[in-house]
Amino acid sequence: MKSKKMLLPDHIFEDVLRIDPAFFADNGIRYLISDIDNTLATYAEAVPSERIRAWLDAVGETGVSVALISNNSASRVARFNGPLGFPVCSRAGKPFAGRLRRLMAGLGADPEQTCLLGDQLFTDVLCAHRAGIRAVLVDSIDVAGRPFLRMRKRIEARILRKNGLK
Repeated sequence: MKSKKMLLPDHIFEDVLRIDPAFFADNGIRYLISDIDNTLATYAEAVPSERIRAWLDAVGETGVSVALISNNSASRVARFNGPLGFPVCSRAGKPFAGRLRRLMAGLGADPEQTCLLGDQLFTDVLCAHRAGIRAVLVDSIDVAGRPFLRMRKRIEARILRKNGLK
């Protein structure tokens, strides 16, 4: 993939709950690896909401295996994953793809059938493409009180607009 395209997602949705759970299986994806913070939940949500749990269950019912990845701490990831029981990777070091590749290897995931779901171009999308998998981008849930993230999201919006994706 050309370096210019490394930041461009393969698919964009407003939020995860607007993605039909069958979308993944219908697009040949058997392994969904999802970011947690600002993708599935706000930083303040310790555990997944009932709506997110139901959505993840529905994704699993289509035959897609789900795993979680986060740059956050092991305790944060373990607490969030407690009610879910998915394979996880904490302190992932995104956008570097080494830990993502190890997670995929542990799952037996074929890159052609795997995607990363996240909310940021410079971490999630770039990490996915470095690992040779597809990237699905959703809008960040909450950037209030996070000036660095708000600034990055403005830059991301310009990149997406420039490439006709927003």
